[in-house]
Amino acid sequence: MSAPAGRCGRQLGRAHGEVGSVSLLLVVAVFGLLIAVGLVVDGGQKLRSSQLADDTASEAARAAVLSIQPGNTIRGLRPQVNEIAARKAAESYLQHAGVTGTVTVSNGRVDVHTTSSFTPSFLSIIGLGTQTVTGQASARLARGVDQEQP
Repeated sequence: MSAPAGRCGRQLGRAHGEVGSVSLLLVVAVFGLLIAVGLVVDGGQKLRSSQLADDTASEAARAAVLSIQPGNTIRGLRPQVNEIAARKAAESYLQHAGVTGTVTVSNGRVDVHTTSSFTPSFLSIIGLGTQTVTGQASARLARGVDQEQP
């Protein structure tokens, strides 16, 4: 009795030793695609977190600079920043925003440095843990419409 056509010891269309090679290629391609998606998604999340840290620092510095000593301003003198009130205003803003940071006030200038963190969604699968981002901003009190006045 003869063997059916195409069943003579090996299957038609497949070379000996290549069984399963497409499956391995597919696994590697899917893994690479997941890494690429993770870089895009988690990279965007890091940019948003960094921007939030910078924006929070900017707003805290702005809130601090608005803490002026009213006596000088009423008398028509150059406005001066009340350093104690400025520090409290910036720290209060940071606390309400839920961001940790440091505030430095000296010579009418306010410097705010913030620290925030986020956990990647996709890249945590490959072991990338919580990431820290920082922000910073400075502000000083100035008066004038077209140009700063003394």
